[in-house]
Amino acid sequence: MNIKSTAGQMRETVEKLFKDAGYTVPELLSYIEKLENDHAQMAGQLKKMKLDSVRKASAAAGMNSRLKDALRE
Repeated sequence: MNIKSTAGQMRETVEKLFKDAGYTVPELLSYIEKLENDHAQMAGQLKKMKLDSVRKASAAAGMNSRLKDALRE
């Protein structure tokens, strides 16, 4: 198993471990699914924040220097 394994591969591995052990822990699979959803949501928020940051930086670069000075004071 390496860090770049997909979620599907990880789920299959856990299910194989359950089968080999002879019992399952359904809460673990639901927890993994929750983590996947949280990760996707945070990745989307991060992308949005980066875009907002770029937009703000480009808007600030286009301001008149007198306006920048006035805003600093």
